[in-house]
Amino acid sequence: MQSLVFVALTPLALLLMGVVGVVSWRRREAPGAWGLVAFSAASAGWLACDVLSVLAPSPEAALRIAQGTFVWAPLPGVAWFTFLLSYTGRFGPVARASVWALCVWSLGFGGMALTNEVHQLVLATWEVVPDGPFLGVRYTLGPVAWAQTVFMWGAMIVSLAVLVRAYASGTRDRTLSWWIVAGAAVPLAVNVGHMLGVGTIAKDFTPIAMAVSSGAFALGLARYRLLDLRPIARAALVDDLREGMLVLDARGVVVDANPALRQVLGETATLLGRPLHETAPALAHAIDSAPDDTFCLDDGPDARYVDLRVSPLTDRSGLPTGRLVLLHDVTHRRRERAALRHANADLYDANAELQARNDELDAFAHTVAHDLKNSIQGIAGYAEILRDDGPDLPADTHRQFADGVVDAAHRMGTVVHELLLLAGVRQATVEVVPVAIAATVEGALRRLHPTPLGAPLSPRLPDRWPVAVGHAPWIEEVWVNFLSNAVKYGGPTVTLGTEVTAAGQARYWVHDDGPGLAPEAQAQLFVPFTRVGSLDVEGHGLGLSIVRRITERLGGTCGVESGPGEGTRFWFALPCADADARADEALAQLAAA
Repeated sequence: MQSLVFVALTPLALLLMGVVGVVSWRRREAPGAWGLVAFSAASAGWLACDVLSVLAPSPEAALRIAQGTFVWAPLPGVAWFTFLLSYTGRFGPVARASVWALCVWSLGFGGMALTNEVHQLVLATWEVVPDGPFLGVRYTLGPVAWAQTVFMWGAMIVSLAVLVRAYASGTRDRTLSWWIVAGAAVPLAVNVGHMLGVGTIAKDFTPIAMAVSSGAFALGLARYRLLDLRPIARAALVDDLREGMLVLDARGVVVDANPALRQVLGETATLLGRPLHETAPALAHAIDSAPDDTFCLDDGPDARYVDLRVSPLTDRSGLPTGRLVLLHDVTHRRRERAALRHANADLYDANAELQARNDELDAFAHTVAHDLKNSIQGIAGYAEILRDDGPDLPADTHRQFADGVVDAAHRMGTVVHELLLLAGVRQATVEVVPVAIAATVEGALRRLHPTPLGAPLSPRLPDRWPVAVGHAPWIEEVWVNFLSNAVKYGGPTVTLGTEVTAAGQARYWVHDDGPGLAPEAQAQLFVPFTRVGSLDVEGHGLGLSIVRRITERLGGTCGVESGPGEGTRFWFALPCADADARADEALAQLAAA
C-alpha cells in the first residue's frame, strides 16, 4: 500500500521539480539559479530511479535500479548546499572548493553503490519484498552509506544555519526565507526519520518530500520573485548601501535593517521584531513628525546628525503596508562646514560689510547725483537768463536770479562738505576726549543762523549739559543735522534737552512741534541716503546717515521718537565723561519735584 501512495504522488512531484528546474534555467544568471537547477535534476533522478524500482518487472531489476538511487541520493544535498551559499552571497573560493570536493565524493559513492555486491560497504543487507502489485527493496546501510548520510545531514544543517543567520541579520526577505527553510527542513526530517526507523512507514518517502522543497521554490519563484531583482540586487542595493536602511511594517515594528544601520544607530539586533517607538522613541518621533529633515541622534559635543528620508510601502492593491526609512549620516559634513565657517568668520564678516557698503554706495550715488543735478540745473537756468536778458531785467529781478545761483552753489557746497565728512567718519582716526556739549550746540546754532527757511531760530535750552566722551567737530555736525531737520519739518521753535541714562550714557535730544512721523516713516529715517517728509522741503538724504556713522564711531547710539500730531524727537547718546553726572541728574530731578 505504501508503494501505491508513492507511485501516485510521483507525477505531481516530478512536475513540480520540472517547473522549478525550467524556470531556474531561464534565470540561470541569477545567484543561486544553477543550484536550483541541479537540485531539481538530482531530486528528479533520485525519484525516477526509486519509482522505477517499485515498478520493476523482476526482483533482480528492482534491486539493480534501487542501487541506482544511491547514485542520485547524495546530489540533492550538494545542490542545496550550493544554492544557499550562492543565494546568500557566500559562494567564495573556499565554498567552491568544498562543493567540488562534495561532487567528487558523491560520484565515488555512486560508484561504490553500483559495485556493492563486491564490498557491501553501501548496503549491508538487502531483500526484495512484494507490496501489492509492486515491489519494495528493504535494506540496511553499510558503514560508508552511514558516513555519507550523516555527512549530508551535516551539510544540510550548516546550509540552514547560513540561511537563518541571513534572516537574523536582516539581509533577506523574511517571508521568503521561511519558505526556503521549510523547503529544506521537511525532506531532511523525513529522511532522518526513515533512516532512524521512526514510525511504521518502511518506504523511504524522501524523494517525494523533495517535492515540498520544489513547491516552496515554485512559490518563491512565482510570488516572491526568488531569482528576480529584489534578492539578487539586495547585496548591491541594500547590504552594501552606505546609508542606514530601516523597514517598518504598518504597526511600526522593525522588520528589516541593513548592516550600515549599525554605524548610524549602533547594534540593530535589539531593533528587529520590536516596535521602533520602544527601542528608539526619538527616532520614531522624528520619522512621524519630520520625515524629510535632519535628526540629531545625541546631545552634547559628540552629537551625530542624520538626514531622514521616509517612503511609504504599499501592496499590489495600493494599500499601505509600512515605511522604508533611509538614514544618511551627515555629522562629518556638518562639522566640516562648522569648522569652515569658524575658520573663515573674519572673511564672512568682511564680505557682509563689503556687501553693505556696496548697497550703501549705490544709494549714495543715486542721492548725490540727484541733488547735484538739481543744483547744477538751477545754476544753469539762472545763468542763461542773466546772460540773455540780464541788461534788460529790473534790479530786483536781477538780484533774485543772482541769489538763486548763489543758493544753488551753497547747496552744492553743502553736499560736498557732508560727503567729505562722511568719508572722514569712515576712515579718520580721532582722539576721543571729554567734550563740552554746550560749545558744540553754540557752534551749530551759529551755522544755522539764519535758518534754512529764513526764519529766526529760538531754541529752548537746558540749564546744564552732561559732559560726554567724543569728538567735538563730529558732535557739532550731529546738532546741525538734528536742528536743521527740526526747523525744516517742525518750525523754528524747537526744544533741546538732555538726561543721563541708567546705563551711564549722556542722552541728548531735539524736539520739534511738527506733525510727527508715522512708524513706517520712522523705520526709514536712518536708512542710508533716504529722505522722509514733505517733498517741498529741500534735503539731500545724507544728514541722518552721517549722524548714525558718527554715533557708532564714538561708541554711542541714535534714534527717533515720534507720533502723528505729537511732534518729533531726535536723540543721540554717548558715553558719559562726568563721573558725578548720574548723581547730579538725580539731585536735579529731586529739586524739580
